[in-house]
Amino acid sequence: MALKFTPKERQKFLHHAQLAGFWYCNNQNTDEKPWGGIADSADKGRFVYEYIIPKNFARGMGVWGQSIAIMDLYDLARSFPGEKQLFLKAAKLGAGYLGSLQVTDFRLPKSIGGFREHTPQATESYPRDAVTGGFGLCRLFKETQDQEWLDRAKLFAEWWMNNGTDKNGWPYITFDLLKQYGHNRAMEVAGSEAGAEFIKGDWQAGSAIFFYQLFKLTNDSRYIEKGFDPLISGLAEIYEENRGKPVVDGFHGEVPISFGNDDFALVALICAYRLKKEKRLLDLLIERIEAQNSLMDADGSYPSFGGTFVSGINNLEFLRLAETEKLNIDVSGVESCLRKTAALGLTLQEKESVDLRLLGGLYGQSSFDVARTHIHNRSAGYSINFYLRLAGKDELPTFSSFGW
Repeated sequence: MALKFTPKERQKFLHHAQLAGFWYCNNQNTDEKPWGGIADSADKGRFVYEYIIPKNFARGMGVWGQSIAIMDLYDLARSFPGEKQLFLKAAKLGAGYLGSLQVTDFRLPKSIGGFREHTPQATESYPRDAVTGGFGLCRLFKETQDQEWLDRAKLFAEWWMNNGTDKNGWPYITFDLLKQYGHNRAMEVAGSEAGAEFIKGDWQAGSAIFFYQLFKLTNDSRYIEKGFDPLISGLAEIYEENRGKPVVDGFHGEVPISFGNDDFALVALICAYRLKKEKRLLDLLIERIEAQNSLMDADGSYPSFGGTFVSGINNLEFLRLAETEKLNIDVSGVESCLRKTAALGLTLQEKESVDLRLLGGLYGQSSFDVARTHIHNRSAGYSINFYLRLAGKDELPTFSSFGW
């Protein structure tokens, strides 16, 4: 990548990622360190979703963050040979909990292959969260070559294509695993009698990355035709319908175009351009990268929960695309944004506390990262990928549009 950093900057990036990895390991529920001092917990291998410091309150992670932690830990094992076994042990233990969330109950044929959102007892699934679990299944197969993980990834793909999406191949907001149907309302107001529908939005299209990965692993074009293409088609439609319209402040399900955190929709669009080489896709990508960066504050932060690192990774992927495809475009503005985000992100990590719940974690869950009340999996997980790649670990596949 053309963007260069000094040796000292790269060391800062590596230290950030390593310390965030230690935060994952220190806060995972294990036999040696069971949460709450209670052994034989069903949470074995589970990571933490967040610590809300003013309330002294914490909760465990669900399917999407569990998967991100696993992928990051494999990235860290590659990057830090001295801690390889520590990170691999945590990743493998985490994989067990991820697997426990996948539905395999034959009495629920339309739910088989899907993921429960938070616990093995949960009855709801959020398909966009669930598909990040699919990312983890693909990565686990890539790293271990254990056929079980590929079988599980294929099982999830079948659920998604046949039940987790509507007739156009677009994911439902929510899927009721017991009633075995999807809808676009919150779980507690399911059905047509109450509750406003969530708005179809670009953030759902980040799901396409899973099908791109699975296609790269299997060479089965069906995953492109039935899984990937409908998502990219829907994403392009959203971007074109909202071209020239003002950006509206809102989170996932509230607005068609995300305000800050697009949940890697732009990485999915980059995947599509790599695969199809269509000018229409490139034009949309250039427009949306510019629109995304228009939201950046002068300090390098972005709006919305996790927006800073999601936008940073989008920018990284865009720069890699421009370089590898030899695109004749000016990327100096994107590089400037990326440098600011890299500097700002380092300040969000807790490096001084002796409390292992906090040390190495990232402060998140505030727009433009203005508050330090939540230590949050989202920012910790995304930042590991971001900084390892800034340090020169470009081959890491966690949020890569190269696939495998």
